[in-house]
Amino acid sequence: MKLFVPLAYLIVSFSVRTAAQIPIDRNPEFNKSASPRINSRISPEKNLKINPKYNWNINPISNAAINPNSNALINPKINTKINPHYNELLNPLRTLSLNPMTNSNWRGYYLFDKQDNHVGYYIIADQYVMLCFDIKGNWTGYLVSTDMKTFNCFDLKDEWTGMFLCSDSDSGLNVFDKEGEWTGLYAK
Repeated sequence: MKLFVPLAYLIVSFSVRTAAQIPIDRNPEFNKSASPRINSRISPEKNLKINPKYNWNINPISNAAINPNSNALINPKINTKINPHYNELLNPLRTLSLNPMTNSNWRGYYLFDKQDNHVGYYIIADQYVMLCFDIKGNWTGYLVSTDMKTFNCFDLKDEWTGMFLCSDSDSGLNVFDKEGEWTGLYAK
């Protein structure tokens, strides 16, 4: 019981600290217009212009120019300049300033689930690559930008997961699976 109280305090204070770090304008808990669940303009279920099932330009399955299997410039297995395993300036294991847990001045997005819970981070590594982290700060993959201002998701083995991100027509991104279905995840 003596160990439980300090441990509970640490867990509560960490979660309060994490929630407090999200700027109010980007936190759907305080700014409901930041949530696609509430704001139909940024919801791909309600705004078909930002839904890749209805807009082929932003769908990498329909548009070869933004598909990493068709475009070598956005394929990190071929273009090692955009691959964090070859470019140490993009690798958060070598450049600690790219980890949201070790750098309070990081640039990027907070990742939320469909219920508006904070579940991770997308950190801008450079103009072409964003790094993906879970809520605990573990590196989980990376995103490569396209000319259409979409992003393709790669795992830590440099494989395209088939998932991709598209603009929410505001200042955020929505995450889609390889079938073009919205996953419910979004970044602000």
